[in-house]
Amino acid sequence: MSIGDVLTAMLGQAPLVAAAVAVLYVLFSREIGRVEMRIGRLEGQIGELGGRLDRLEERVGRLEDRVGNLENRVGKLESRMGALEDRMGRLEDRVGNLESQIGDLGGRMDKIEEQLAGLGRSFQIYNSTLLKVLSTKGVLTGVEAEALAGYLSLVPPARSKYYTEEVRQRLIELIKAVREGRYTAADVRELGRIAELMEKEWEETGRRDLLDYYLKLQMLVAILEGILVSRGEWPREELWA
Repeated sequence: MSIGDVLTAMLGQAPLVAAAVAVLYVLFSREIGRVEMRIGRLEGQIGELGGRLDRLEERVGRLEDRVGNLENRVGKLESRMGALEDRMGRLEDRVGNLESQIGDLGGRMDKIEEQLAGLGRSFQIYNSTLLKVLSTKGVLTGVEAEALAGYLSLVPPARSKYYTEEVRQRLIELIKAVREGRYTAADVRELGRIAELMEKEWEETGRRDLLDYYLKLQMLVAILEGILVSRGEWPREELWA
């Protein structure tokens, strides 16, 4: 085959090649378009992500600023707390000193109370002795004893183990006997024992009404003992016991 024949054959195939190339071009163009569209969408998404990242960075920056402010405030609070703890420590020291002083004062008050109790007891003994002497000499008579017994008719209520209701009822009977002038030496001794019970009751409960009544009852017992001595119904040697 000559060169001319080859050229003729190639020229005869040219339309087919051109058609194939055209088809390939169209297909490649469509694919490239789709790729470009995808790239465009990706670029848009990347842009949106960039915007979101910018906003996140702004928010993170604001949060960092707030955290910094909080750290400053916490630091100030810690400083104030330290100052308060120092003040609290100083106050605790002062309170400890005051408690120590109060303890010392309490001890001194106890001693003063003991001294006052001793003085009160001495005065009570002196008062009873004076009443016994006056009643023995006839200065105080049954009239005064009956008048004092009338005053003691208002007997305090009973509440505890020493001054019981039974003791109270017996006291009422004895006071009535004194008011009527029909008391005996045994009655006077029993009045003395009841007075001691009332004193114990007062020491445990601190009832003021019992203390007031007890002191007056002791006065009555002292007067009655003196009267009985003057009558010869009470041993004189027991008068000062």
